[in-house]
Amino acid sequence: MNEPTFDIFSGTSEKDARWLESAEGLTTARERMEHIAAVRPGAYFLYSPSSHSILAMRDTTKQLQPAPKRKTADAA
Repeated sequence: MNEPTFDIFSGTSEKDARWLESAEGLTTARERMEHIAAVRPGAYFLYSPSSHSILAMRDTTKQLQPAPKRKTADAA
């Protein structure tokens, strides 16, 4: 018996969604999404074409923090 196929997308909505790949089986699809998110931080989701629904979401976007200001010695 064939396992259902799930699509992995990057983005957060219909407007910025980008298809990345398909995977057979929900467990495999979740593992692939987690791997991609770990290697390339960002927002990702799993889509089920058969039920037309999003099954899982993951956002590994890091919030950039400003670098601490360095104190410099004044030459006076």
